[in-house]
Amino acid sequence: MPITEIDQMRESVAAKCREIAAREVAVGGAGNVSVRVGDQVLITRSNLRFEAATAEDVSVVDLDGKLLEGERPSSETGLHVGVYRRSGAEAVVHTHGRSSVAVGLVSDEIPLVHYNLLRLGGRVPTVPYFVFGSKELADATGDAVAAGAAAVLLRNHGSVACGRSLDEAVEHAEMTEWVCDVYLAAKSLGEPSLLTSQDLEEVAGQATRLAYGGH
Repeated sequence: MPITEIDQMRESVAAKCREIAAREVAVGGAGNVSVRVGDQVLITRSNLRFEAATAEDVSVVDLDGKLLEGERPSSETGLHVGVYRRSGAEAVVHTHGRSSVAVGLVSDEIPLVHYNLLRLGGRVPTVPYFVFGSKELADATGDAVAAGAAAVLLRNHGSVACGRSLDEAVEHAEMTEWVCDVYLAAKSLGEPSLLTSQDLEEVAGQATRLAYGGH
């Protein structure tokens, strides 16, 4: 049988899961990855360990979260679908990284410790705690993304990052964890120096003038 776009994307999702595991962004079986293909969503199955992911571990659902193909999808399918229905995101990565969990416990947003936060929308808010897999959590996360955040911390839970492609969503997940790492390291030494909103505006302007994409 010919390989379809869905087949190719299922393998891409599985490969990204293995990559995320290798970089230790996700711990054990904690997390899920999805990508939107038209009016369908390819999402990792329930109880998947990222390091062992294969194409068969990626299920297909519609934009209402109804299973179309594959095994039972992640319990956070509603969260992923909620992001897609509210924004132009094409991929979503949810992990339980140690640093993002820690920062989400004490901060209502990631403190402005580095201008790379611009790549995550400028602000990374923390949404209140809601039980995993709940409509309340899906709504809160989707609303934060709709307001312009490319990443969100989930209190007592983890983080969610989205992007215009699977590669970008993974990059945003890694950047979220990195910024949280930086903040925690600085906080252990003293009180971190923070940027202001004006500082971020100046960086954005400078990046535009210099056509600077790498930061």
